[in-house]
Amino acid sequence: MKKLNKLIISNFFRTFLPTIVIVMFILLMQFIWLYVDELVGKGLEWQVIAELLFYWSASLIPQALPLAVLLASIMTFGNLGETYELVAAKAAGISIWKMFKPMYVAMLGISLFGVFVSNVLIPIANLKSRSLLYDVREKKPALAITEGVFYSGIQGITIRIGKKDKRTQEMYDIIIYDKRANNIHSTVISAKKGKMTLSNDGRFLFFTLYDGARYEEMETQRNYYNSFPHSSTYFTQEKIMFDLTVFNFSRTDEDLFKHNYEMLNVFQLQFFSDSLKVLKYKKALELKSFVKPYYHFLKNDLTTVSSKNSNITKGDSVLNLFNSQYKDVILSNAESNTRTAKNVVSYAITERNEIKKNGVRYDIEWHKKFVLAISCIIMFFIGAPLGSIIRKGGFGLPVVASILLYLAYHVITLSGEKAAKTLVWTPFMGVWIGIIVLTPLGFFLTFQASNDSSLLNKNAWVNLIKRLFPKTKKI
Repeated sequence: MKKLNKLIISNFFRTFLPTIVIVMFILLMQFIWLYVDELVGKGLEWQVIAELLFYWSASLIPQALPLAVLLASIMTFGNLGETYELVAAKAAGISIWKMFKPMYVAMLGISLFGVFVSNVLIPIANLKSRSLLYDVREKKPALAITEGVFYSGIQGITIRIGKKDKRTQEMYDIIIYDKRANNIHSTVISAKKGKMTLSNDGRFLFFTLYDGARYEEMETQRNYYNSFPHSSTYFTQEKIMFDLTVFNFSRTDEDLFKHNYEMLNVFQLQFFSDSLKVLKYKKALELKSFVKPYYHFLKNDLTTVSSKNSNITKGDSVLNLFNSQYKDVILSNAESNTRTAKNVVSYAITERNEIKKNGVRYDIEWHKKFVLAISCIIMFFIGAPLGSIIRKGGFGLPVVASILLYLAYHVITLSGEKAAKTLVWTPFMGVWIGIIVLTPLGFFLTFQASNDSSLLNKNAWVNLIKRLFPKTKKI
């Protein structure tokens, strides 16, 4: 029995570890293609890109882990069934439940790892990746001047070169439009050739020009719009300095992002959720105090008032208590107060709904911290009996079955989360709907595997169809 346990566990992890790496690599490629335009052409160091990919990989574990468990379970028990090792174990009196027994500890370890990933690793990875991606987006493209193309990457400067010598790095037929001093009229500088050099600290770019001219509008002169004075100078050599600090890559303070619901652990999510509930209650009390000044009730009963005024009867309008000259003013004030109260209530309802939606986001994320661990257990109890039933190993039928099952789970879970975010479902139902749907399937497949079911046996289905639709004999 110990040898069988070692065989099952070793086969499972030999399949599980490569599978999770392959799945994460495929999902990571999707992220790379999604953000490739923001990474290319900015002169980023490879350490920055590697750090970003590492954080993305950590955030992909919740998607890759259940699929890897499902595929490894199907392939492990499918291989055992294909080599008749399951048949031999059952012939020796070992039930399918005993064969699953060594995997219970493995699933417990994977589930605990899933809780650690969801509660600790994912918030840190999301915080690091979001702040780093923000810095990458804010970084200016790298300084790359192409022949015959106007380059405007430096603020206030547009440069065009006709030709560039790749060996000496000298540039020819240079035109520079400088708007740093004047946004309306550019200072135009042209030169036959030039050369670029960087300062020792890399903060400044020095452009040395040879045999050129400088044209500048003298807009600061008095009566400029009458005579339009300008200045033209010629030079044999001139040096221009550009500030390159905008091209430097700087890291933003991560405290700006850490209060997002995706960057919090279970205890922080619970704290913010409770805080929003308290805030919603306070807003309800504030609404009462805001609306109260806009409505008034008659303290005295009309019967009492009518007894004092013989002209007023019980069925008359309240306006009859006042002179006709005040009735229009009273109606106008009442209409204005009613409109104001309506606007106050409408704004309060909108604000309350926004608070409720934010609270739902925190509640959804709180439930997601635990759904990963349970999904791994459910995927095992679907994959292991399914593999023992189909009795096929390798990357053929098991891969197709696992992908279809996982896609069904993923679509159901995403649909549930969307329904919860739109307040159609509760956060619990929205997050756990995938587990609720697949749990009966796991029990059903495990029951079928324990009873040597021929659920996926083609010959059994053919015989069943023949019994249901017997051929009629010809007379």
